[in-house]
Amino acid sequence: MAEKKQKRPVESISGLYGAIPHSVMDGNAFKRASYPAKALLFELIRQHSGRNNGHLQLSFGWLQSRGWKSRDVIQRARDELIARGLLIQTRQGGLNIGASSYAVTWLHISNYAGLEIEAKHYHPGAWGFMDTLPIAKQNAATNPPDGKGTTASRYSPLPPPGTGGAGAVP
Repeated sequence: MAEKKQKRPVESISGLYGAIPHSVMDGNAFKRASYPAKALLFELIRQHSGRNNGHLQLSFGWLQSRGWKSRDVIQRARDELIARGLLIQTRQGGLNIGASSYAVTWLHISNYAGLEIEAKHYHPGAWGFMDTLPIAKQNAATNPPDGKGTTASRYSPLPPPGTGGAGAVP
């Protein structure tokens, strides 16, 4: 008789939870983000219910109740998340309108009602564009660009003669 395979243990999580895919966390956009930006992203994910991406808010009152003290740090972290493609603003807030709304870019927006963005302008996965960063500049060439010059030129890895070995003048 064949042995029964053991079932994997069921995780004992009940209620809502926030998840960030490993592909997002392993991408350059997330890995190279500052700690305040990552912390703010976790605060934003805390609000996600599975159906409200695009309607997430970063109001100072709510963030203050969660331990945030500086509006400046919040704004810089929010701007960094937007620049890295992890976050997109979906509605501009205002005095009589309420707080601005945001969406995380690895999830789809299911409800565009009340947002200032349309489905054709939203591109899930914007965070992945940071993975194609330009290649860093190479060191300067050791040969002159036109092939002319001496080894004492500025393209040489060696200093020109007469610059080394001389003692300091008192």
